[in-house]
Amino acid sequence: MNLRFDPSTLNSLAGLNFKARYVMEGFLSGMHQSPFHGFSVEFSDYRNYQPGDDLRHLDWRLYARSDRLCIKRFEQETNVRFYLLIDSSASMAYRGEGAWASKFECAQILAIAMTSLMLRQNDAVGSLALEQDAKTRKMRPSYVAPSQKPSQLGMMLRHLQQLQPSGGERLKELLTKATQIFHRRSVIILFSDLLESPETTERLFKQLRFLGHECLIFQVLDRDEIEFPFVKPQLFRDLETGARRHVQPATARERYLSRFNAFMETERKLFRDLEMDFCLVRTDADPVNALRRFFGTRKKLQ
Repeated sequence: MNLRFDPSTLNSLAGLNFKARYVMEGFLSGMHQSPFHGFSVEFSDYRNYQPGDDLRHLDWRLYARSDRLCIKRFEQETNVRFYLLIDSSASMAYRGEGAWASKFECAQILAIAMTSLMLRQNDAVGSLALEQDAKTRKMRPSYVAPSQKPSQLGMMLRHLQQLQPSGGERLKELLTKATQIFHRRSVIILFSDLLESPETTERLFKQLRFLGHECLIFQVLDRDEIEFPFVKPQLFRDLETGARRHVQPATARERYLSRFNAFMETERKLFRDLEMDFCLVRTDADPVNALRRFFGTRKKLQ
């Protein structure tokens, strides 16, 4: 499938599965190796550096702490477990005028595309999200156990389709459930707008790394959130709390962008420090290009 992307192209495709195939096949086009090459190894131990060793495997953090040059050694695994974490808070429902999908729809499409890619290379994939109980109105985990079976794609598709963005902040609770459920070292792929205080989630991201999980972060944002392009006075409503506020964009833009950019830099620094790969996906841009840039950069670092 070789379609020229514009904001209406993906929007015009029928169905979540069809859109996901468009993203996956567009992403695979021109790629000669698996985008997940390098995940099927697990850290084993260290040995002293010897002349001629590949410098890419030097542990520079260990060197900074102990002044020792050591090489990381790895054990090959037959396959990897992948878990997709989907943020279903109400803020994910936002869709600006220039977007081809809401943030949540974008996360759904990327998650299904990733599922198909991982099943193709015979890795097990599962998912975890939070959904609201219709009777009690309380949050409960919605979990699909990892599997390599071809039928897993259909199960994941049904799971993602039944999720609806609603309620307040969920990322902290979602990450907490992940630390409790995921016992074996795995690759965790998070799809979220990350619009929660970093102080509330930092400890949980650190805990996931401490448990040995590889973490990939896909932050899904709308152009409106990144650029604040509004000109006329607007009535803004918080999708999670329902609070409303009249805003004069001309006077609010500079302060908003300053605080937003500081927030983004705090998030990026946290992920750099924890060695978690990060990708920003905009809902007004081609998701295929975002994936290519992300995995292209990762490949260079391996």
